[in-house]
Amino acid sequence: MLWYSTMAEPLTSISSRRNPKQVLRVFTVFSVLSVISILLLVSGGIYRILSSHIIREAEMNSMSVAYAIYEREQERLVSAGADGKQTFSISPEYLPELDLRMKRYLHPFNMYKIKLFDAGKRVVYSTDHSIVGRVDAKNELLARALKGEIASTILKKDGILDLEGEKRFNVDVVETYLPIINDDHEVIGSFEVYIDITRYKNEIKKVMLSLSLILSAVLFFVFGILFGLMSKSTKELTETQKELERMAKTDGLTGLFTRGYLITRAEEEFSKVVRHSDGRIIKNFLGFIMVDVDHFKDINDRYGHLVGDEILRNLSSLIRSSIRVYDFVGRYGGEEFLVVLPNTDFEETLTIAQRILRMVRETPFTVPGGQTITITVSLGISCVSGSDKDMDAALKKADDGLYKAKNSGRDQVAWIA
Repeated sequence: MLWYSTMAEPLTSISSRRNPKQVLRVFTVFSVLSVISILLLVSGGIYRILSSHIIREAEMNSMSVAYAIYEREQERLVSAGADGKQTFSISPEYLPELDLRMKRYLHPFNMYKIKLFDAGKRVVYSTDHSIVGRVDAKNELLARALKGEIASTILKKDGILDLEGEKRFNVDVVETYLPIINDDHEVIGSFEVYIDITRYKNEIKKVMLSLSLILSAVLFFVFGILFGLMSKSTKELTETQKELERMAKTDGLTGLFTRGYLITRAEEEFSKVVRHSDGRIIKNFLGFIMVDVDHFKDINDRYGHLVGDEILRNLSSLIRSSIRVYDFVGRYGGEEFLVVLPNTDFEETLTIAQRILRMVRETPFTVPGGQTITITVSLGISCVSGSDKDMDAALKKADDGLYKAKNSGRDQVAWIA
């Protein structure tokens, strides 16, 4: 009796497996997140590549223009100080002419502004005269340029003056700082150049939008195919799982519950009985009926196993028709059956057992050749209440009652007091 729990393990393991539909939902969520992640990563990577390319192009243009300006204007921009070191010095009379020349230099390259800093981070020249003389002490890019590096960044300017003095709004620019190195290989200052890249940024946005749409279409197409295959496989797996569960629950010959599933259900009912009892007042009972076909071996030997199987099927139908809709029955062994009766005390269990006994006795069974035979069954009953601690004891009592009925002449109901 005590080995029944191992019989229930296959059913439990099948039931506890992950639902295939849940796997499909996880795959769907994973696919959507993957598509979003791929789009973000690819788009972000390409955007950074294109932005870096724009910065490099702007740096090259800035270097070409700024150093060309320096070569042409060096004599008017640089003079020797009292210590003999070169420094920037621009004559006020030269400023109007320098502004005109700067406009000619910068305009073809979409440059909005150029500044000239000395080694002390002071603005010595700018196309915007209002900032000349200011010191930009906290400018990290300028500090890098004064150390001999080329430093650039992309900025969004809400408002900026162009070379004509007109204010432009929402302009994307590359701000580049270029070191100015004299013949003694010393950094004596820096250029700051603004190059308008608004048009290129807009082109990048268009390219990124087109790329995102194409990539989205490709990804959704690929994941769509995978989803279709996954959905088909999930449906097949679900059907297979249902069939396995049905096989685990249902006896192939009689259509009744298998022993393992029957014991599992009986345990559930026993737990309810215990749970609804407070230890003193017994509120619920659980009845058991063991049924065994009398002289079944003789029937098989005389009429064959096919007839024996048919008798078991007919007997299963009789037992099911003899019990209530909420009772359940299973094939417990070869020709042995177990009926589980929830909310049923001993007297009601006995009544149902006697009804099964009478219906089997009064029902003739037809065998090949048109001959009819009468079979009988022996039954053992027991009842468990909330005061009981172990369901095994009740099952053993029913089993012992069954053997008592057989040893007492068969075709009767018996129990152990």
